[in-house]
Amino acid sequence: MECREAFATTIVLNSWRDWVKCGDENTRINGAKECGTIKDDSFWDDVESVLAITKPIFLLIKFCDGEGPKTGEVNERMDNMMGEIKDIMQESTYASYYQQVEKIILTRWEKMNIPLHCLGLALNPRFYDRQYLQKMAPGGMQRKPPNIDKDVMHGVMESFNRISENENEEEGRLLREKFVTFHMKKGIYSMPETQTDALTMDPIDWWSTYGSETPDLALVAKKVLSQLISSSSAERNWSTYSYIHNVKRNQLNEKIADKLVYIHSNIQLLSRFHKSYESGPHKKWDINPKSTYIEGSSSRLDDMVWENLDEENVENRQGKRLWVD
Repeated sequence: MECREAFATTIVLNSWRDWVKCGDENTRINGAKECGTIKDDSFWDDVESVLAITKPIFLLIKFCDGEGPKTGEVNERMDNMMGEIKDIMQESTYASYYQQVEKIILTRWEKMNIPLHCLGLALNPRFYDRQYLQKMAPGGMQRKPPNIDKDVMHGVMESFNRISENENEEEGRLLREKFVTFHMKKGIYSMPETQTDALTMDPIDWWSTYGSETPDLALVAKKVLSQLISSSSAERNWSTYSYIHNVKRNQLNEKIADKLVYIHSNIQLLSRFHKSYESGPHKKWDINPKSTYIEGSSSRLDDMVWENLDEENVENRQGKRLWVD
């Protein structure tokens, strides 16, 4: 969508027309189709609709792909994503396809969702805050605390059973009792300060501060809420590791290889604070791959470098792209 104007400018150049005319029959047919598509307003309307529908999905994937503890938020963000898609499709020409889109996404989600995600949601104090619950969720849905959601509680009970299966049933019963104390806001959890901080503090910090009422549950909560939900952040280091230690270069011991990966990763981070990162031939060389924000995408038009086109250099580049990143 960012390149629409560039495409429209390209197909009106004499050099483009001459290139199409000089090509074989297949080139002429495809060239005519491309021109017709670029000039078709309905095609670009469809592009806008598809981008709007898929943007919430993209943002959720980027969130899950990022670093840091996210187990306590992924379920809530999934529900919000479905509500956002519903709101978008209601005003779209594709409104009749919402049921199909919902089925595809939920089918995929069922393959990825695990009981630990439900436990993380249920142990996140922010989702029991009254002010938060009073706000309508995307899609016009009324928010409800995790302990009222049947599917979430099934996941919570299954998680407690798995935690206690190697110990004894007494531990599982104790965790369930302490969970009641937590979500019913008894004892220290009934204090106004505790409830206020639930909305503003990091969940792990909150449990570290106020978990003395239920120390066993607090320990479980801190472990669960500290979990990542994706191995992508580790895979980046594995990719770097493959350049340092491979079949041809395999005599490095573990400590030296780890140090080299550490140095390499930190040099990359430090380079972002250098002036050459903002301008010059190596501007934003990494294109911010760790950003969880969609506008950090490499498709931004203002980050592209356009060649000065004239008929002579275009003719010399027949069959090659007319612009470069």
